[in-house]
Amino acid sequence: MSATVAGCALALVLSSCVGTTETTVNGNASTSRPTASSVPEDAPTPTPTAQPVYMAGGTAEQNKPVFDATNQQYFIDSGNVIPEGRGVVDNLVSVGFDKASMQLTPDRTAIDLPVDSLIFSVLMGDQCLIGQFSALGYSTIVAPKLTTGTCLIGVTRTIDW
Repeated sequence: MSATVAGCALALVLSSCVGTTETTVNGNASTSRPTASSVPEDAPTPTPTAQPVYMAGGTAEQNKPVFDATNQQYFIDSGNVIPEGRGVVDNLVSVGFDKASMQLTPDRTAIDLPVDSLIFSVLMGDQCLIGQFSALGYSTIVAPKLTTGTCLIGVTRTIDW
């Protein structure tokens, strides 16, 4: 009996590999699913999306795509945990952002615990790219620079490496 069941299962599997099947509903034949042969041979194949690149002299809006792609990949590579600030800065520098234009919040709290979120920025002209890593993931905005000429308010870490 098990050979019969196995044979029926094999027949069922193989029938799913065959092209279009026709079924009859109320006397009308209909096609239940298309086959691979119904796709035109000259149909274009999707091309992968190009990675954004840093635009030297570009605006914050123009460089936001590379800022986001770089930070999102870094967050994934870090295991979706809040990475250390130095690594974030070094990663952004590696794609072209100017370290001297960056600000960064500390990695540790005043009582030496890991922070709940890390905020970092790049000043570009009169605008700021501001990113944040937190337990909720990565988020970003483009905002005008502050009257202080900087992007972040409060205590920031010295970027001296």
